[in-house]
Amino acid sequence: MTTSDHRWPVWPWLVLTVAGVVVTVVAAIVGTTTGVNDAAEPAPVTVTVTATQFQASTVKVTVTVPPPPEVPATALLDGIHTVGVEVQPGVYQTTGPSGTNAGGCYWTRSDGAGGVIENGVITGPGTLTIRLNELVETAGCQPWQKVG
Repeated sequence: MTTSDHRWPVWPWLVLTVAGVVVTVVAAIVGTTTGVNDAAEPAPVTVTVTATQFQASTVKVTVTVPPPPEVPATALLDGIHTVGVEVQPGVYQTTGPSGTNAGGCYWTRSDGAGGVIENGVITGPGTLTIRLNELVETAGCQPWQKVG
């Protein structure tokens, strides 16, 4: 028999091929199973929470409010005033804006519920008539003096 007539046995090649296919299939199955488990079950995370409990309680506070003047004033300063309680009803005049309000001297008369009766803005001297139980507000004005 010559070397060219020599045949190699087939069974070792067949065993190695089958073994390679089995190893590849097992690796694919294990890799797929491991990937599914990792995605489905993430590692547990520990979180610490600190809570503070508050209790509601009632607190009584006493505030002393000065009484209104015994005699209502005869001058209006900036602010809201009740006519007949804080300031006397009548006719008041001002020399005009004080310079604290860019728009001029603003005034308004309101009824007891806050509904506007009349309002306006003046840029020079002005006159205002206020009546009992009205609210009068001024802003940015020189003091209003009662003249009648």
